[in-house]
Amino acid sequence: MDFVRKVAALAEKHNHHPDILIEYDKVTLTLTTHHAGSIVTDLDEKMASEIDGLLA
Repeated sequence: MDFVRKVAALAEKHNHHPDILIEYDKVTLTLTTHHAGSIVTDLDEKMASEIDGLLA
């Protein structure tokens, strides 16, 4: 849950909110820009990179 809270803080910082699916011991994040036709944008890639940094 700490990881999800950190992702939520990043999402608020960037005003860009991923879809988050929490299963027992697994978290799945989906990053797309809905207003851009649900394609992956530079902002999605930036968020993904910052989220990866949370795992280091």
